[in-house]
Parts: sequence; C-alpha cells; structure tokens
Amino acid sequence: MATLLFLGASVSQLPAIRHARLAGHRIVAVDGDPDAVAFPLAHVSHAVDFTDVERVIELASPLGIEGVLSICTDRGVVPAAAVAEALGLPGIGVPVARRMTDKSEMRACLAEGGIRQPAHRVVSSLEGLQPALAEVGLPAVLKPVDSGGQRGLFMVGSETDAAAHLAETLSLSPRGAAMLESFVDGEELNVLLAMRGGEPSLLTVSDRLRPSGLGFGVGWIHSFPSGLPAPVLDDARELAFAAVRRLGLQDGIAFPQLIVSDDGVFVVEVAARIAAGQMSDLARLGTGIDLSDIAIAQALGREVPDELVAPRFVRPIAIRFLTAQPGILPLGTVTAVEGLDAVRGSPGVLDCGLYFGVGARIRPLQVDADRNGYVIATGANPTEALERANAASRKLVVRTNETDQHGAGGLVQVRRPQKLALAFAAALLLATGAGLVLTEAAKLQRPLVTGTRVDDLFAPLCRCAQEVAHLRFRLTRRARVTIEMVTQSGTPVTRLVRDRLLGPGLVTFVWSGRRRFGRPFPDGSYLPQIDFVTLHRLFRLPSPIRIDDRPPTILRVAVQAGLRLVRIRYTFDEAAYARLLADGKQVILTRFAPRTGTLTWTGRRKRLTLQAIDLAGNRSRPRPIE
Repeated sequence: MATLLFLGASVSQLPAIRHARLAGHRIVAVDGDPDAVAFPLAHVSHAVDFTDVERVIELASPLGIEGVLSICTDRGVVPAAAVAEALGLPGIGVPVARRMTDKSEMRACLAEGGIRQPAHRVVSSLEGLQPALAEVGLPAVLKPVDSGGQRGLFMVGSETDAAAHLAETLSLSPRGAAMLESFVDGEELNVLLAMRGGEPSLLTVSDRLRPSGLGFGVGWIHSFPSGLPAPVLDDARELAFAAVRRLGLQDGIAFPQLIVSDDGVFVVEVAARIAAGQMSDLARLGTGIDLSDIAIAQALGREVPDELVAPRFVRPIAIRFLTAQPGILPLGTVTAVEGLDAVRGSPGVLDCGLYFGVGARIRPLQVDADRNGYVIATGANPTEALERANAASRKLVVRTNETDQHGAGGLVQVRRPQKLALAFAAALLLATGAGLVLTEAAKLQRPLVTGTRVDDLFAPLCRCAQEVAHLRFRLTRRARVTIEMVTQSGTPVTRLVRDRLLGPGLVTFVWSGRRRFGRPFPDGSYLPQIDFVTLHRLFRLPSPIRIDDRPPTILRVAVQAGLRLVRIRYTFDEAAYARLLADGKQVILTRFAPRTGTLTWTGRRKRLTLQAIDLAGNRSRPRPIE
C-alpha cells in the first residue's frame, strides 16, 4: 500500500482519511489545528497550516510520500498541487488549481471559451463599485474571489446595499478582491464528474435547494436524481463538460455548480475536488460510486478503470441538513440533545449525523458552517425520500438556553430577545463562521477583526489535547490592543496581552484556564475581550469559552455476549464519546457523542473496558465489561 499525504484533517476530510486507512494506506496528515479530528487516524501528523507549502514540503520530503490529497476544501487545492509538483508526484498542476479556486481567474477563463455564465466584474474598492454595478446590473451577488463556504456572500439590491457589505466581503478575501455577479434566478444543480485524461465521466446530477433570507447561498437540501426535464439535464451536462475542459482539468474530481433559468443554463462555479456537504455520501448511497477510491487512485497516478466511475445502481436520495430558522433547530447554546437513535431508526433513513453537541451554539443560517447536521433518506422517488428525511429530522430533540428560558421543550423556534436582535444587526460576520464580534462603541465602517475562531469548550485538568483553549483572529490593521478573558458579567480574570502593538495579520493565543499557580478557574463560561486602546473601541466575542473539569459518569452498561460478538449498550450522564479498549488498547472511539448508544465488538475475546470522554475531553473512570 502507499503513503498518502492529506492536507487538512478536519471533519470534512475524516471520511476520506478513514477510507484510505481501512484500505491499508499509510496516512500522513497536516493541519493547522493541533486538535484536528482526523489526527488520531493518521500514522504521522503535523500541526502545521497546510497553506505554508514550503514547510509542508520540508516535513513531507523524508516520509516517502506517494500521493497528495486535499478533500472537500478549496483552500487546500492550490497547496496540494504545489506540494505534489515539488515532490514530483501526480497532481492537477498549480495553474489549473488557481483557475479553479480563484473566481476572477475562473470567470476570465470561461469567458474566453464562450461558456455561459452570469455577468460579472471584480471589485477591490468602493470607487470601483458604481461602474461595476452599472455593467452587471441589479439585483447582484457579492462574494470574495478566493473564499468558500458562502462566507462574505450577499444579495444586493442597490448601490447603498452593495457599499454596506463590500468592506466585509473584501476582508474575507486573502487578496482583498470581491466578485460582483448578476443574480440569476432559477433551479440550482450540483454536478459531479470524474476527469480521466481530459475526458469527463458523469457521476451524478442532483438538485441543490436553498432557503430564502440571509442564507440564500447555502445548500440545505440535496435531491438525487434531479427532477428537471431530460432536455434541460442534457444541456446542463454538456455545459458542465465544456466548462471543466476549458479550465484545463485533466485528471481529478470536478464539481460544477449550475443554475437553470428561463434564459438557459449558467455556470456558477467549478471546483477541482470532492465536494463537501455530504456529496460524497450522495454519490455512494445513490449510485455505489466511491469518490475516495477515484481520488486516491488519481493521486497515486494510477489508471481509473470504468468500473470505478460507472453507477452500479440508481437510488433516490435526499440529504436534509439540520439548521436554524427556516430549519428546525432552535437558536442558542445547546443544553440537551436527544432522539438521534429515533432518527436513525426512521423509515428510509440511510445515515444521519450531528456536527455539534451540548455546549455548542446554534446560529442563524447564513453560511455553510451553520449547517449543524444531516439526515440522508431514500424512498420510491426523490420526493418521498425528502419527506422521509424531514419526518425523521423532526424526531430530534434539541434544547438550548433560549428554549429553556421560554419554558419550551423539544424543537421550538423562539424569537431572539430584542437586545440580541439589535446586536446581531450591528454584528460583523467573521471569516470562519465561528462567532460574531460585537462593538460596544460606534458602529465600524470596516471590520477591525475578522477570521475569528475560538475553542468553545475545554478542560484544564484533563491532561489531553483539550486542556487549553485556542483563540485565533485576524487584525485588518496595525493597532495597540489589550486582550483579556472576562466572565459573562464582564469581570476580567486573565490578561493575555497588555497594551501591545499587533497586526495586521493572524494573531493566535492559548489560554490555559488556570490561575497563576496552576489552579483552574471555576467551571463556567468566559469571553475573549479585545480592547483597541487608542481607538477607544471594545470588542467582546459572544461565543463563550466554557471550562468543564467534571468528568462524565457511566450510569448504566448492559452486555450481550455471544461466541464471536459482544454488544454493549451504555448510558452516560452527559453527552460523551464512547471509548472501548481491548487489553488496554483502544479499538473503538465513537464519532458522535450521544448520552446513550451501542457498541459492537467482533474481535477475539479480550479484556474489554469502556470509558466515556465528554466534549471537553474529560475522561470517566474505566469500567470493565464483564
């Protein structure tokens, strides 16, 4: 088997890394997050930002890498191409990677080839906005030229509207440029292709349904196969083929997104990667095609046989993402999650999963990161599949501090209090969707802080990867700041920086959650606060960092033992991952963290031990399985 280098080890990369590991490959993973969820599956892991290509090459060179992959993220496409090129390995090439990740280069290339797409202009300042709007027209769509996940995406209906959002969109572009496009109203399609020697093989065409409102760009339902008429789908297929050929992709997975309007079919974007948003599951469950097999073969320079790209069956599939309004989830900090087993056991459900647990915050739907889970169902046709997915999702019970406050149980949509609604209207959207930064001074015309990411839960005494909390954000200008951790009431508990000149650029801190002599602060929620001293502006991140040093408890264990199978049903006192050890070695660690679940061990009879690991990283006492 081969040694594969994965750029990225986040949850979106997890299925492909697990697939490669099960296939017997040696895994090397690189991710800037030291707690990346897929690191435990890697044989070798490095906590390095994979966009630092020179550093990645330095680390990878002595490891005998035979293939380089970046799955489900545009951010990794160019670095993967550059690393593969430097190591003399198969890849799509840096010029192609840039054309398929930079929207301005993509649009220019497609325009030269006469590919139908929305009218568009690149804007990098307010001065260029008015002439761009005059050419593109209204309504229009504003988005960064080199970002993804619907971050910085806005529908604008006037020049005033566009000017109000431009600074935020520019701040989310690494090179400070925005794409202004005419809005095309129509039905959206997701297309998956496998390019082999420059020739496309069609894998799937599915409908991409979007909500109204701020989250208009988020795909919250995928439906396969598409319900559009055959002649329209023929036009869409030919346009997708032409676009990918024009962009120059020879060997790789291509993901064109199209819009079908009254005026024809238009190209929205084309990605050179396996698509995120459970699209790999859609292909596997809907056709039997495994995109990871194709991607791994091409990363190793191997020929992809016809049987890997030919559908083995066609099964109607609906993927329903779990979101806040207009979805079913309540807003607020999650206090309880129940009913996941009921969802899994519902008619037609093939798979489901949550991206959150107790302590996470459900936010208004605006970017892809606001999708909090999914239900995949099948039926006699796509409509029945969606009905089943919807019915199953309603069995999930999620309570938040807001539903608790209003005395509501289950999935209840509640209005945000007036003060929070006003605060949200003044908020600046951050690059990762991890939090909203609120100013306590005058409303800013241009954000001072973007790209914030805060670990929302940790345990200072756990002696694990979550014994510290990480705080990352990007300053858009050089400024003198004081950074503190404060209680919910605003009382400072720790000063990370005092009156220091920082930025512009990325700023990172680690908070131990401990006092000067090592004693941890009390369990509870704390907020990072950034004081721009000379500007007289104070920012507080409303997404709290919560300390939890109480280990979980295993309440009940029931064991069914056969000759070659042991089934263990457990109940914990809080949401926690279940860890099963055989003779002291970990053999199972659950992906999700329900309070109740079942583990199945089919290996040779050994001394089995069960342990609960809560969301903060605290571990229960090991409990022997009799």
